[in-house]
Amino acid sequence: MTEHGHQRLIGELRAALEKSPPGERRERLLAILHKLEESHGTESFGDHVKALIEEAEVDASFIAPFMSRLSNLLP
Repeated sequence: MTEHGHQRLIGELRAALEKSPPGERRERLLAILHKLEESHGTESFGDHVKALIEEAEVDASFIAPFMSRLSNLLP
């Protein structure tokens, strides 16, 4: 995925999360997304992608539109 594609995906994920109902779950997901964004280009990046997917699995309707593109981020 290109740098532009990566930034676009992160932006779309953030926008979708920010539209979700406020609460602890949303804050956890936003925190994980922030860590994922900050770790781009590091060895821990894949771990943060997996953490986001695992945390969001409970609410599959949120993560479903992004699954294939998130999977492309994994090394």
